[in-house]
Amino acid sequence: MTKQKLAFLLLFLITLVQVSAQNNITISGFIRDSVSVENLYHATIYETSNKRGTISNAYGFYSLSIPAGQVQLRVSFVGYEEQRLSFYAQTDTTINFQLTTKNDLQEVVVKAQSLKQKPTFSGHEQINMQTVKALPAFAGEQDVLKSLTVLPGVQQGYEGSAGVFVRGGSPDQNLILLDGVPVYNATHLFGFVSVFTPEALQSVDFYKGGFPARYGGRLSSVIDVRMKEGNKNHPETDLTIGPITSKFTHQGPIKQGKSSYLISARRTLLDLFVTGIAKISQASNNEVVVPGLNLYDLNAKFNFELNPKNRLYVSFYGGGDRLSSNFKDNYSFDESETKQSTKVKLKWGNQIGALRWTSQLGNRLYLNTSLSSGSFRYNIHNKYTQSVKNQDGEEEIWSDIEYKTRVNNNKLQFLFDWYLPKNKIQFGTSAELNSYLPGEQEIERHDGQNTQRGNGEVNNKALAFFMDDQLNIGDIFTLQGGLRLDLYDLGGKRRSYITPRANAKWAVNNNLSLFFSYDQMVQPLHLLTNSSVGLPSDIWVPATENVKPETSQQITFGSYLKFNDKFSYKFDSYYKTMNGVINYKAGNSFMDIYDNWEDLVETGSGEAWGFENSWNYKTSRLNAWVNYTLSWNERKFESINEGKAFPFKFDRRHDINLGFVYNLTDNIECSAVWTYQTGMAATIPVQDFQAAGPIDYTITDFITNIDIEDTHRIQYFDEYNSYRLPAFHHLDLSVTFKKQMGSLYREWKLGVYNAYTRQNAYMYYPQTSPTGETKYKQVCIFPIIPSISYHIKF
Repeated sequence: MTKQKLAFLLLFLITLVQVSAQNNITISGFIRDSVSVENLYHATIYETSNKRGTISNAYGFYSLSIPAGQVQLRVSFVGYEEQRLSFYAQTDTTINFQLTTKNDLQEVVVKAQSLKQKPTFSGHEQINMQTVKALPAFAGEQDVLKSLTVLPGVQQGYEGSAGVFVRGGSPDQNLILLDGVPVYNATHLFGFVSVFTPEALQSVDFYKGGFPARYGGRLSSVIDVRMKEGNKNHPETDLTIGPITSKFTHQGPIKQGKSSYLISARRTLLDLFVTGIAKISQASNNEVVVPGLNLYDLNAKFNFELNPKNRLYVSFYGGGDRLSSNFKDNYSFDESETKQSTKVKLKWGNQIGALRWTSQLGNRLYLNTSLSSGSFRYNIHNKYTQSVKNQDGEEEIWSDIEYKTRVNNNKLQFLFDWYLPKNKIQFGTSAELNSYLPGEQEIERHDGQNTQRGNGEVNNKALAFFMDDQLNIGDIFTLQGGLRLDLYDLGGKRRSYITPRANAKWAVNNNLSLFFSYDQMVQPLHLLTNSSVGLPSDIWVPATENVKPETSQQITFGSYLKFNDKFSYKFDSYYKTMNGVINYKAGNSFMDIYDNWEDLVETGSGEAWGFENSWNYKTSRLNAWVNYTLSWNERKFESINEGKAFPFKFDRRHDINLGFVYNLTDNIECSAVWTYQTGMAATIPVQDFQAAGPIDYTITDFITNIDIEDTHRIQYFDEYNSYRLPAFHHLDLSVTFKKQMGSLYREWKLGVYNAYTRQNAYMYYPQTSPTGETKYKQVCIFPIIPSISYHIKF
């Protein structure tokens, strides 16, 4: 074990034996919303006399140790009225707080949107749902994942895609959690819409560095999404009608003040009209094509207070996409009649379930026990039928082809929060049982010549132990040391990884803070993909002895400067290395399922570094920002670019985001966001021409990476990804009209995506003229897109 890791262990041992100062008492309890009685996560409790404070955990619990005597508490949370309480205490005391939202709705929204409370550590942002709802929406769909691309260090992939690239990573390196359960495919409609319904969500914690030790399994980021718990006092209903989907959310008490429920549903409606119109318009045709496309999400959560110190939570999510087409063709020839039918169905989606028990064990210890299961499945079903009827009788020929892949995660976790006088220790353990089906194909035929091929199901296990210790040294220094031990079963062989984490904050004065963080991360699974769109055909596979887990190290330095109550500036610099990243070998793709997937890929390394800048200006009605990231992102594989490092496809040198949210009046809210990104890196031949005669030549398509035999075409390449596609930029606008009518609240939201109709390229393809000259044409699929949505709440 290295000296560095021994030092971390020694730090933990020292903190564990710390003795509380004599005459200290503990003030503990819960902080909740006064209307819904939902727990408030990250509320601040500060004792002004002794200058000690803490924040509430994910279930609203807080514990603060202070000297006995006169106590002066201040309790605050974004968008809520601050509460102050003064009293005298000689013994441990339990106090529960219920905070009230501010009367001025606009002030609540603006403050919630700023997200710029004094940061505890660098790399962490807590996203409020009001922020998501205030930003311009793509085609009227308010999206949690797309809202993250406003932040520095976070980039969008293809235009319109909800996949995010964080500090040089790829989408598979983001740990996306819903109530603590991994979500393997977090998008609908081939990546354009995320699976999260904003009305059903309470908060989102986003980490791009400074990762707490309880998080593991991915390299680049953590997106921890929490569902609402449900209103314990009275029922509430939200209804939204938009151009792509319509949403319904209902919550209320099961037993008033003690238990609650939340149910939320979202679905596309356009497919009902498209399918019906296609059937009617082609009713008299011999050739009929009936398309079908829909998405759906269903969330449910139940919350039970067993007693003042114990609660039980049950949550569920199910969602997916369905794409289908039915081709029918009837024709007659002489005395025979032929009927043909081809039915293609694609189904993919996630299912998640979690059972959680939280318990307050005394006034300083809190236990969160969870049992969860999450899965992602993808199926393609293709059935062809041909029926020929003539004077000799009737003959039927058919084939039925099914392709499927899936991944499943089952997890048991124990998580403790231990509050000491000057520090907080979080520790726990988790055990996982995972199963993977990398790809399997079954073919059935009318003549009984059936075939089954592909990779069989693989199971593996994982065990983790983790601990974080956050130590406050007055109001000046905050230190956090973390250590995580992961034990993996890789195909019968066991491997262990010890990954240290460290965070430090130095509050130089009331307006200036400096930050440092160091992280080591391990990812025991890989994503096989031919693109970065987030297609359902992307395949999750486990790490093995041959294709080992991905690992990374990241170091960051940052600062936060508050010029005044309105204007602030934040800076972060980072350097990250990645090992064990994978890529398909040239000529291979996910359809090569008859081969062992380990033979289709190669492993390499990555390196990313950059500088993130964020300027924020806010008043009671305006919140404006300028975010700029300067970054580099490289990959290195032995068989690509002669083994030399090359720019990653999504290496975008410059990333600029300008935006504002302005409350024109108490009932009218305007927002605008302008995004600019350097064009993607691409491999395009320097010379491309037709040969005079047949030759033995193979080219590699620069979009799909697939080898193509071409006997009449010659290409010459310089270096891999040495060409830059045109820059990507667009302006999005929105205006929201709000009105409170008694107990009914309604909103009209008008939006425009890509307001000045920038022709951003979604993909390129080569086109050869009769003279043999080859040019590359771009395909643009998102011109200006207006949208309108209607939302009511009662």
